[in-house]
Amino acid sequence: MPYERKIKRNQRTYVVILIDQSGSMETPMAATGRAKCEEVTDALNRLLLELIRAAAPTGRDIKDYYDVSIFGYNHGVRSLFAGKLAGRDSVSVGELYAAPAAMRQREIVTTDADGNEQRATVHDPVWVTASAMGKTSMAAAFAHALPLLEEWVEENPTSFPPIVINLTDGIPTDEGLHDTVQRIRSLSTADGQVLVFNLHVSAASKDTCRFPVSAEDLPPEGQLLYSISSVLPDVLREQAQGLQMDAPHGCRGLVFNGDVVDITKVLRIGTWA
Repeated sequence: MPYERKIKRNQRTYVVILIDQSGSMETPMAATGRAKCEEVTDALNRLLLELIRAAAPTGRDIKDYYDVSIFGYNHGVRSLFAGKLAGRDSVSVGELYAAPAAMRQREIVTTDADGNEQRATVHDPVWVTASAMGKTSMAAAFAHALPLLEEWVEENPTSFPPIVINLTDGIPTDEGLHDTVQRIRSLSTADGQVLVFNLHVSAASKDTCRFPVSAEDLPPEGQLLYSISSVLPDVLREQAQGLQMDAPHGCRGLVFNGDVVDITKVLRIGTWA
């Protein structure tokens, strides 16, 4: 069966994350009251830190298991890397480790064995910042990623194939989405075709549909995202089930009307982090 290659230094994989930064992403999510763009960005920064930790099993030597691209799209498409990585279309996980854009201070509260609260200040690296304005140039974002994916699969023909994760709260305002995604999904390594997952985030998070096997009960925007989502391979279905997400055989890599928890889980499933 395909999608069986282990991710390691000489058999890395490539994760491309597309983030809707249109004006509607400023809408607050019901569960937290924070803007959708902020919740997505926080989850993404946590994921990047998880990828770094996964690539450093000894705690020191960073093994370049992953190449990563992150693009935001609204009226146009741009790389979201900042600081020393600004302008880069893709970076290795080792480069992420070496060059966070900033450090963010936050307070955490834990409880000891006697039930006493313990407060501490931690500093988390930040690579991506939140933004929300303009239109939803989703097709342009996939088109921007296409040549990068073509180059990567040519240079890494035996690796686990790339995974593209699209996080959005709407439908594209440009044209050509289906044709572009079809070209992306036709690319392959010896281990399988490029995978495309979609996470639709909702302010209300009601009637959530996770990993459907049919688009029949979805609204038009859900049917659109279903049509461009890949079937979830068994290895990633197991990842989903390990995170308490039902993922039946033949389901698509789509979560529609997802909430804050779904954001984190889908990012983890899509990267094995």
